[in-house]
Amino acid sequence: MLENIQDLPAHVFGVKATKEVTGEDLKNVLIPGLEELTYRYGEIYYLLVLYTPVKNFTATAWFQDMLAGIKHFSQWKKMAIVTDEKGVRRFTDAFSKVAPGEAKGFSHSEVTNAITWLSEKSEQTKNKKKFPLKTVILAAFGILLATSLFKKNKS
Repeated sequence: MLENIQDLPAHVFGVKATKEVTGEDLKNVLIPGLEELTYRYGEIYYLLVLYTPVKNFTATAWFQDMLAGIKHFSQWKKMAIVTDEKGVRRFTDAFSKVAPGEAKGFSHSEVTNAITWLSEKSEQTKNKKKFPLKTVILAAFGILLATSLFKKNKS
């Protein structure tokens, strides 16, 4: 389940994830929020607070997430992922190397720091090396495949 996070700076869109997250959650919560943000500001500052393990995201949710990321590829400025899963935080930090904007992982005890970081407009993305969309799409498919295989092996 995805729910909007209230009381964020106007240019920041945030959601919290609990229980199972489905493609419908993304269609009904995430995608409309991103559309509104890009309509108003032309760029995306995004907060995701995970209160559920990433294994609770369905394949359809991952696919919808990838489509939203591709659609707004050049508009991502900052993305903060808050979770106590160390692997997810490390992946988020590494993803920043190929993503068009900045991505940073935070623990739940650092949620205030995540919001503060998102509140600051990004200057770094101006000089950041850009990867071709094709490369990012291939990386996203690889991540989706690896996640799927990981889930099967855990069962």
